[in-house]
Amino acid sequence: MSADKCIIIIAGIPEDVYFCHLCYIIEYKKIFKSAAEWKPWLQKICYRWNWSHKKSPLIWRKVGLSKNNVTYIGSITQFWEFLQTHYNISTCIMQDDLKRLQLDYLLMYEATLKLPPVKTSLIQHRCITVIGAGKALCLDLIPQLITTKELWLTNGIIVNLYDEPGCYFKIKHIVKDMEAIGGGLYATRIIENISDGLCDCDILINLDVISKEENESTNSWLRSNYDSMAKLARQINRYAPSEMKVLFCSTSASCFCVNVLHALVTKLPKTSMVAVSTHYGLEIMYNFITKFNLPVYNFGCPPVWGFLGINRFVDVCHMIQKYEVYKPNNRAMFAEEGTTLPLGFKYPELRYFFYSAHDNNPYNGYFERKAITQYQVGRNENFQVCKAICDLLKLWYSSEENIGDEIISLGISSDGTFGIPEGLVFSQPVYLTNLKDGSRVWMPFNNFPLPCIPLHIFNNLILTAVILKEQF
Repeated sequence: MSADKCIIIIAGIPEDVYFCHLCYIIEYKKIFKSAAEWKPWLQKICYRWNWSHKKSPLIWRKVGLSKNNVTYIGSITQFWEFLQTHYNISTCIMQDDLKRLQLDYLLMYEATLKLPPVKTSLIQHRCITVIGAGKALCLDLIPQLITTKELWLTNGIIVNLYDEPGCYFKIKHIVKDMEAIGGGLYATRIIENISDGLCDCDILINLDVISKEENESTNSWLRSNYDSMAKLARQINRYAPSEMKVLFCSTSASCFCVNVLHALVTKLPKTSMVAVSTHYGLEIMYNFITKFNLPVYNFGCPPVWGFLGINRFVDVCHMIQKYEVYKPNNRAMFAEEGTTLPLGFKYPELRYFFYSAHDNNPYNGYFERKAITQYQVGRNENFQVCKAICDLLKLWYSSEENIGDEIISLGISSDGTFGIPEGLVFSQPVYLTNLKDGSRVWMPFNNFPLPCIPLHIFNNLILTAVILKEQF
């Protein structure tokens, strides 16, 4: 369907002769409901759109791709007036014929219910909504999202962009650039309200930042974050589909914000709302391995611990390194010089980085190197943030069955692992696991060692998070 195409949707029950009459004479989209389903379904859709409608049929009009752009038409009387006014269509049918027609549709509907389900290759779109799209980060993020094949459905990706008034010219610039990239992009839309991007949303990415003023107290700042999340929670509960995933990735109090959503959002499972944290590790990793002249591709990102936006610790000592190990065989003990027989073999081994960092103070000069790098090449953290978001989504939407061997850092609701209180959103090492219903959730990787800092400091990170959570 094109962005401006209009369709009429007719909903009703097969026992209603007027609904069957409309289904017979007009090829519009039809929604059949049984008599038992009709009342709760009608109440739900009327509550969603704030309509007042009592009986079958119900007719409305939808324009474009968004499920949110709808106009109420009414019942049978209003629809005949609509047809007469817009299309000059009128019809008349005898009462006996109406009853025979209604019987045909009732039999057809009952037969349809007995058919086995058929899988169809419908044209589908993955819909991604970005809040805070006016940030410079978004200009780098969207191209990476639309070229991530794991996110593509039959017909690509729809991207909704939203930011507060005053950022429209920035978003318009992004839309213009995206049209030239192609990739998996189906459409880019600028939306005026967050609710417009929630109705058909698969992935909600929040880049928005509530800045802490210079003399503002932490409590006041967190209160502003709480109020913003409470508003977003109400919109999610009303408009979002239950399968939507929510990612927070900003310099604001992201773990705190996810905690608030876990408390107030009733429509989504807590496992679908997470705080991205890997980028903090990526940022430090590149500087450290540069200092030690080591290849980037041999290292995994160091674990990130903390209540993001309030405190965090990047555990560089427990960064994983892929290492080539040489193991000599028994022949090597007695081999003569110049022998061509194999004297051993190489095999890959995973090691923690602490043996290289020991007594070398890897943090020494880190901020100076970071400042010089940004000054010389104009580089900022956008690359690491984009990579963290896209790598997370690649795993979450991967078509491969065995994805549990990937360990990343993520702010999720704790289950008590690592001594983090249950239910507290805290960044920690996690892995992806498959549930019986086919869904995938992030779980703490309980075999990972605790961070390489004194235990009382780690406990203080947790205690701060607990106190702030309880205050709100």
